[in-house]
Amino acid sequence: MSQDAVILKHLEMGEVITPLRAFDLCGSLACHSIMARLRPVVRAKGKEIAKEMRRENGKLFGAYRIVGQAELSL
Repeated sequence: MSQDAVILKHLEMGEVITPLRAFDLCGSLACHSIMARLRPVVRAKGKEIAKEMRRENGKLFGAYRIVGQAELSL
């Protein structure tokens, strides 16, 4: 299974994906690149990938999840 497929599967199960989680799942820290490739796939299903910036232990990183159109307008 490709890195993109692994991440997409977990996103579709409702999981929040961070670079560390992506590394655990498929060995890639390039979470932002995977999300860029997955956005058109998710958009075709009527949803979006939302990014929330988080800071932990002085490190800033993106946390990604799938949301529906209604959630984006909140």
